[in-house]
Amino acid sequence: MSQIQAIKQATSLVEIIGERIKLDRSGVNFRGLCPFHSEKSPSFFVSEAMQRYRCFGCGASGDVFEFLERYEGMTFSESLKMLADKAGIILESFAPTGDDAIREKSLEILDLTREYYHYLLTKHRAGEAGRAYLKQRGVTQESIKLFQLGLALPSWDELIKYLTQKKSYTIADLDRAGLVVMGQQNRAYDRFRGRLMFPLRNHRGQVVGFSGRLLNANAKEAKYINSPETGLYHKSELLYGYSELFHEIKKLNQVIVMEGEFDLISSTQAHVNQVVAIKGSALTEGQIKLLGRVANQVLLALDADGAGIKATQRAIELIAATPLELRVIDFGHSPELLAAGLSGKDPDEIARTNPKLWRTLAEQSVSAYEFLLRAALERFNPQTPDGKKQIIDELAPVFSRITHAVEQDFYLQKLATAINVRADLVAKDLIKFAQPKNSPQSLRQMPKKSDAVEPIALTKKQQLEQYALYLMLHSSTPELLERVTELMELKLLEFGSQTVLEKLLIEANAKKAFDLGKFSQSLASDLQAQVFLWFSNPLFDEIVEPSAITEEWQKIIPELKKLHFQHELQKIQTQLNRLDGLQTKTPANDQEIGRLLQQIVTLQQKLR
Repeated sequence: MSQIQAIKQATSLVEIIGERIKLDRSGVNFRGLCPFHSEKSPSFFVSEAMQRYRCFGCGASGDVFEFLERYEGMTFSESLKMLADKAGIILESFAPTGDDAIREKSLEILDLTREYYHYLLTKHRAGEAGRAYLKQRGVTQESIKLFQLGLALPSWDELIKYLTQKKSYTIADLDRAGLVVMGQQNRAYDRFRGRLMFPLRNHRGQVVGFSGRLLNANAKEAKYINSPETGLYHKSELLYGYSELFHEIKKLNQVIVMEGEFDLISSTQAHVNQVVAIKGSALTEGQIKLLGRVANQVLLALDADGAGIKATQRAIELIAATPLELRVIDFGHSPELLAAGLSGKDPDEIARTNPKLWRTLAEQSVSAYEFLLRAALERFNPQTPDGKKQIIDELAPVFSRITHAVEQDFYLQKLATAINVRADLVAKDLIKFAQPKNSPQSLRQMPKKSDAVEPIALTKKQQLEQYALYLMLHSSTPELLERVTELMELKLLEFGSQTVLEKLLIEANAKKAFDLGKFSQSLASDLQAQVFLWFSNPLFDEIVEPSAITEEWQKIIPELKKLHFQHELQKIQTQLNRLDGLQTKTPANDQEIGRLLQQIVTLQQKLR
């Protein structure tokens, strides 16, 4: 047995997927909402026996390696090592090659850089200015350690010297990791200089980039700079704090989205730990997909300015087609903030100044639609015709995306009352925006024709064949031999069925316990996929109890045999018609006609 096979055998696909999405038992299989396209009714099935998954909505399917590659963005080598560690299997020999090797090296360099920056901040005398700044901002030692904050020295090449001279990496290696800038005459210098450093991790906790905050307030440079886009770092797909606070978020099934690193750090110090931060104010599709993995409820804690309102509108647009619930922490309408003299302050300052109040605000979130209604009523005058029109123009495109009819009617009535306009007139404006031309489709993940499982009109015989194959694969070992033999006699139409049945016959004749997972691995990939479809048919899972397999088999086989004989009769009749139509009659033709007529008699007797 190869190492890959040993790892697959020692791994439970149900456990691996169940750690990432909610799975419920469905017959002998498990099902849940597909993580690869947006849906509200589960069509994603996992077979424990076959160690494979399939979505009957978008067509995604595969084994544990393919799942991790698609869901986690792992390379094969990364998933192999992760599963080997989990199973306690020591890989005998493994060396990544090509792009995998480059990726591994970049990850090593970035983690060494994280370690180096952290050392400079926490241990080196040069880190005194950084430590003083963090103390002044109220950042604790625990937070510095948890988030591995660091310091980049105000030098042109201190990091370069450390990584090339002491760690033997090349400038090209550092450039691929996004740590250097190439200047005139192709000379490299450190990208981050004189900055407080925030390691940026992907959802697996690997450092893939950095954000640097300028320490010298008088320097004529951008206050914050980030790593450039690289093979590892993609700003639109990262959430600061996601990996560090993953379990806190998952436990509460709620996540608060903030704008900056200090907002997040101060929130955790106020014991509100279900938080992540984005760079800027706009949530992206990639980030929303990450949020959907850990929580059902998303709270936006963005500034209540124009940019914050636009970000909320965009978030509603993106989240509308997902099962996520979107709410907003409304800083602009909090009497507690006003009473505390913190009105207009950002989450960082609120959490540092009054941690209890920050916890209260997190508990008093409002729906995103309520927030937008309040904001529109403040920005425009609901007493004037122009103001009413501006409010409707701003809110109609958003309210039209509410999928639940009762919820949509609730906000329609609330809007109509607020601007003193008849509800039926407001409804007319909503209808105009019911199907916006440019609504985003990527989060909806409408399956492409090439990827989706297209509905195929099956004949009655094909439907019965699929049911028979399903029942056979769920049979216990003693009955398997008999049932395989019965089906082989029927010459099934299903793709690959005869090949699979022949191999099953050999397996059943071996008189040992039948292991479907091992058996399927002996098949070609196209036949593996076909066997999975027979075994994990969601329709049959719903209607057949395991205890009723034998009873169902006894019902279906006579009917399937009848259809088989009818099918054979049609074929023979077609041959007879062809021979009868020949102008030249020969003894051989007459003999063939006699043989076919005898077959018809035999089949008709079987049909009685």
